[in-house]
Amino acid sequence: MTSRIFPRRFIALAAAALIAAGASLIAAPGASAAKADLVVYFDRTFREVIDVGTQGSSNGDITVTDGNVSKTPGGKSVGSYSTSQITASVLIPGGRENRKTDIGITVGKGVIYTTALVAANAGTAPTSTTAHAIIGGTGRYAGVSGELVLKPVSATRYKASFFFTD
Repeated sequence: MTSRIFPRRFIALAAAALIAAGASLIAAPGASAAKADLVVYFDRTFREVIDVGTQGSSNGDITVTDGNVSKTPGGKSVGSYSTSQITASVLIPGGRENRKTDIGITVGKGVIYTTALVAANAGTAPTSTTAHAIIGGTGRYAGVSGELVLKPVSATRYKASFFFTD
């Protein structure tokens, strides 16, 4: 009888340990919960969509944007940014689409480069928070990597939070 109780207790303890480990992973803070290494604001001053395929939103369309970078919303410019976006897939004609998005951000004496696949409605800028991989940089940011989290503040302004990895 004691030989049958041991496996049951072992299985119960193992299951409890797995559940506790899983819960700790779910509750673990991600990059967005950590303190950002750099926070700036993007103020878009230009946006153009180049329709290269069939009329309307289609694969291959190109969107370019640029604007100013400031340390406070609407503050004095400390740099600039430019994006290049290519429509990678149209999920619903005239609706959601995925864009391969590359961003170059000049801040002080360096440039940070990012890339992401961003979902947005056709013909509009993203309206939800998006994460971009930091793929490199120059000057002060040479060799940098990590994540950029862009959060819309208005139709033309984004809060940009950078999380650099070691």
